[in-house]
Amino acid sequence: MTVDEKLVIKRIHSVGSAGIKKTDLRKEFGEIESILEEIISRGEIFVDKRAGAYYCWHRDSYVQSLLNSDPRFKLTYDILKSLEETVGTLANNISNLSRYVLEMKNEQQSSVYQQQIATSSASASPRRGLTVGDFKKEFDVALANSASSIGWVELAKLRNQLCDKLAISSDEFYRLVEGVISQDQGRYELSTGGGEGVMVRGLLHGFVRCI
Repeated sequence: MTVDEKLVIKRIHSVGSAGIKKTDLRKEFGEIESILEEIISRGEIFVDKRAGAYYCWHRDSYVQSLLNSDPRFKLTYDILKSLEETVGTLANNISNLSRYVLEMKNEQQSSVYQQQIATSSASASPRRGLTVGDFKKEFDVALANSASSIGWVELAKLRNQLCDKLAISSDEFYRLVEGVISQDQGRYELSTGGGEGVMVRGLLHGFVRCI
């Protein structure tokens, strides 16, 4: 930017929204057409015809000059301004709503995750303090209640009952069954068969009864 351009821009800026006639600028600076063309092309000033004369405005003041002189422009400007404020308010409300929905979703996911952990822990972990003796009492009750007319009960049936009741895993159930039977072999009899059970001499025994 040349020194002359800076001086012309400064002069136009100084008059604010009133603008300044091109003829007055010529009186001050001489021939300025080339200078005006250059700064107009950069969007730093605007030229408009008012009351039969050409006026120049700095870009910071041109909109205000239109608001002061053109009622239709002012009406359009006010409508757009109001619309901008409405859109801004709506965007802010949408942003707040989105944040609220995300927070609710995160809380729900966290709650579900905690419930899953609690359920998994309760179903997969053996109950603390459950000894073979304690298990034997529950095992005998379940065996007596489920025995057929000839006394045999499928171990899988007992597992379903006691794993839920005692909050133990299937592996823990069969470990405890082996412990009970090994402690009192004369009380229980195992039979081969079934889809699951305990291994005795390489064979799967899936049925049990009290002798």
